[in-house]
Amino acid sequence: MKMLNRRSLLGAGLVAATLPVALAAGASAHPAGSISACPLCQPNRPVLGVNGGAANGNYVKIATSSGDAETDRFLGSALSRLSGTFKVSPGFAFFDDSKGENAVAIRETLLGNGPGTVLMGMKLFGKLMARTSDGGITVIAVCAHEFGHIYQMYAGYEEPLNRLDSRTNRPHELHADFLAGYYLALRKAEHRQLDLREVGGILHALGDTAFNSRQHHGTPDERVGALAAGFKFGSQGGADIAAAAKAGFELIRRNS
Repeated sequence: MKMLNRRSLLGAGLVAATLPVALAAGASAHPAGSISACPLCQPNRPVLGVNGGAANGNYVKIATSSGDAETDRFLGSALSRLSGTFKVSPGFAFFDDSKGENAVAIRETLLGNGPGTVLMGMKLFGKLMARTSDGGITVIAVCAHEFGHIYQMYAGYEEPLNRLDSRTNRPHELHADFLAGYYLALRKAEHRQLDLREVGGILHALGDTAFNSRQHHGTPDERVGALAAGFKFGSQGGADIAAAAKAGFELIRRNS
């Protein structure tokens, strides 16, 4: 896996900072007696992630390091900034997504103080990190999408989003895409080289037309549209995460 160097990470707007979320050296896995407590280990449970349902399995191993100390430090700085914007501090770790590239957010706190946990698939992470031309912004966008899910859980948006479409995860996913776009707009204000098309290309590829599947995340065009709408909202300035979440919800409601 190709890691970003210090220069390219700084190009994505990451600066050294104290890390309030869990990211440290080492690795762990759920012990035999607690596997059933992990929602990722329940094959029929829908999860909220950047891709549809690929994290489900019978046993999930997690690693709390990318394997590169410099990458860990600057990824930690990015997570710190995300926490400041989204007003949540979930634990963060990597998991084996060899069965399907994904990143997911879950309510349970598997490490750190929480609330919640964001898990980044190592395969997806490696793929995004190899895109050195984008300065790491697609990695940050995926993390922002998952932080958006954590915010939904703890700001009272889960049930309202469920009511918009009880059959699929589409409202949750498009809302998280909107929030990711909002966050990228905040970064754009400081880093003019940020190219929204890089992120849009990733989300377009992750869109789907499985309209009757619980894991339907929205069509490619819907996902890119939600990202762009969030970016436009964030570019207007002066709005915090609560205002962005409300605006994103109203957009999804109108289009449901």
